[in-house]
Amino acid sequence: MDSARALTQVKVTGLLGRFTHTVNFPATDEFVIVHGPNGVGKTMLLDLISAVSWPVDFSKIARVPFRILQMCFSDGSQLTVEKPDVENGHEKDQVSPGDAPRTTPASLSFLLEGPGPARIMWSPKLPVGRVEARRAFMRLEASSAELLSRNQRLLRNQLMHATDEVAALDLLAQWGDELPEALRDMLSEFMPAKMREYLTSIVVHSIDTHRLLGLSVPEDRPGRRQRPALMKVEEFAQDLARRLAKELAENSRTSQELDRTYPQRLLENPAVDVSEQTIRERYDAQNELRRQLGDISLVDERSSVIEIPERMEGWQRAVLWTYLRDTEAKLATFQDTLDRVSRLREIVNSRFLFKHLEIDRERGFRLVSDDGQELELASLSSGEQHELVLVYDLLFNVPRGALVLIDEPEISLHVSWQKGFISDLRKIASLVRFRTIVATHSPQIAGKWADRMVVLGPDAE
Repeated sequence: MDSARALTQVKVTGLLGRFTHTVNFPATDEFVIVHGPNGVGKTMLLDLISAVSWPVDFSKIARVPFRILQMCFSDGSQLTVEKPDVENGHEKDQVSPGDAPRTTPASLSFLLEGPGPARIMWSPKLPVGRVEARRAFMRLEASSAELLSRNQRLLRNQLMHATDEVAALDLLAQWGDELPEALRDMLSEFMPAKMREYLTSIVVHSIDTHRLLGLSVPEDRPGRRQRPALMKVEEFAQDLARRLAKELAENSRTSQELDRTYPQRLLENPAVDVSEQTIRERYDAQNELRRQLGDISLVDERSSVIEIPERMEGWQRAVLWTYLRDTEAKLATFQDTLDRVSRLREIVNSRFLFKHLEIDRERGFRLVSDDGQELELASLSSGEQHELVLVYDLLFNVPRGALVLIDEPEISLHVSWQKGFISDLRKIASLVRFRTIVATHSPQIAGKWADRMVVLGPDAE
């Protein structure tokens, strides 16, 4: 991981009112596996880690039942998020008759300690006077008409009847994601700058397999269950086409600039001390790179082919060497995309039977049978769609240096594919440079990496 601040331990106390889970994650390890049966809070643990990264998801923090979340990092710093004791009667509140008890969010606190002696405590409260309350309500009127049409009087009263302050998390706990993003983000405006800067450095990329594949579509809608996953495959194909177009545009700009200055640079360096063998080796290496780029539809490998003379005069070596240096700079603009696309094809094609993925500059990627017939993306099985979508997301959507949270990657995957998941993950992580927490209830996911597995559950306490 390319970050100076790596998560080394996360501990949650009072999760679901009963569990205390500790996950150690040494900074030198690129992944850790969190294993346990359904109902022990694996997903909620990942949700909390994601929620405290920037931008902070206060509504998710308000909804997850826990008491204390502690996150320790490799630079010696520690972030603690604490809620009141849900079992302490005076810390409970009723939203309205019939509602389940919930904690009073005004007591929620963030504590940042370190690195060094630094210590910052903050509670997410939104100071509201009459003017500010009206302004907040106007934001709601402008951006959430549907919400207001259903709950206008109740929400207006909650905002307008404030005296000294409104515990904004109170609103988030009750209304959650229904509130417009602009209003939810108002909380962050009052966070201390140092804490905001710290949380901004915690880059998290969450992959919820259910949401990624659209598996929440109701089963009573015939013919629709696999459609969301297929739509994601098609979306990623279009995304790759856009990326390839962007790479071609960047390469064109680089090429034009180098071509413009080529004569002047050649005149300024009329002689070079380089052997004919070195020139031939560099030329051969560039031809191999052109071949690879041709495979992913980025260059025509037959273009820019020149004939190297058997014997070279000094001026010829100078011309060729300058040309080869320029060519290397031009081709280098494609290198990162080439690496990622090559890894995508390597992993996905090792899973597909009787078909393979080909890269197309106009369509992103397409499916071709082993006998050369083009296939519809809809012909992919649910497991094949899952594999393609998950691998693509990891390769192209994860920021370098991020902490990746993957929840239940085993969904739709054959047991043999589950056994190869960590191996594939490591190949991708070595390229993109990220660390991963994998939550699963499948022992096959761990495979030979059982020593990297943390078991959650009553018997593990």
